[in-house]
Amino acid sequence: MGIKGFLTKLVTGGSQDTYSRTRGTEGYVRLETEADFAAGLNAPERYVSVYKLRGFSDVDGCTGQLSEGNIVLLDIKPLADRSMTELKHAIDEIKEICVSMGADIAGLGENHLILTPPNVKILRAKGDGFESTMKRIRSQMA
Repeated sequence: MGIKGFLTKLVTGGSQDTYSRTRGTEGYVRLETEADFAAGLNAPERYVSVYKLRGFSDVDGCTGQLSEGNIVLLDIKPLADRSMTELKHAIDEIKEICVSMGADIAGLGENHLILTPPNVKILRAKGDGFESTMKRIRSQMA
């Protein structure tokens, strides 16, 4: 289809879905069509899950939610009150899983972490977040 056909379709409101090429597709870049855009609007629902980290066994549940594309708010206080050593191991495991799947993790205050799936990134203020939370945990263990 030449430029004339393209402009005719554009002016007459022809759907982009009806576009076709009779020549090979070599050298062409595929553009998003109306159907592609609509499919994006019908993407699966995402949720914000809230978890309490009571033990190392809770790691699988919160990272499972993360792998499904959900955001996880993790309360680490129950495990921090019980065992700082187990908390450190659990957080190290969660961090390793997040890194392996391209997810993001950050501290929210002293007792909470937020885990986001690969398509959601966390904007951080300098000096805040996950690393400062881990420093606090390590200093309490000493």
